[in-house]
Amino acid sequence: MTPMLRTRSYLFLILLVFYSCNDHLEIEANNNPQGYADSQVVGVWKITAFTSNQPYDWDGNGTTETDIYSTWSPCQKDNLFKFVGDKSGVYKLDCNINVNGVWQIFNVQQLEFTPDGMSTQVEKFISMTSNEFKTTRTEVIPGGPSFLVTKTWTRQ
Repeated sequence: MTPMLRTRSYLFLILLVFYSCNDHLEIEANNNPQGYADSQVVGVWKITAFTSNQPYDWDGNGTTETDIYSTWSPCQKDNLFKFVGDKSGVYKLDCNINVNGVWQIFNVQQLEFTPDGMSTQVEKFISMTSNEFKTTRTEVIPGGPSFLVTKTWTRQ
């Protein structure tokens, strides 16, 4: 085999290997939904902010506000949500209400949690770091408008 033919053979072999592995080289540069994992949520979290996309009288005092969290009582602000790896949960909803429950991440985009004896809360993740995540959901006022509300959860 001549040196020129040998060089072309090596070049062909290198190109063949590169193109055959090309599909494996894509790193999250696709149109598939990127989601959230259970391991990111497991732990103890506290709701530290709660806002609405438009003003409403959230506390019934005659004044509209978008900062729902500021209308909460100190007991409501005394909340903790413990999401355990086996999909169980312990929820301290205020000073005097502690309940068990379950939780899951649905479709890699939504947090669903159900305190025992209460309805399931479904919230869409909008961002997450190791110490904080934000969720959003639509809140419908019976006989009235609907709002997009956003919660900020802080790791404890």
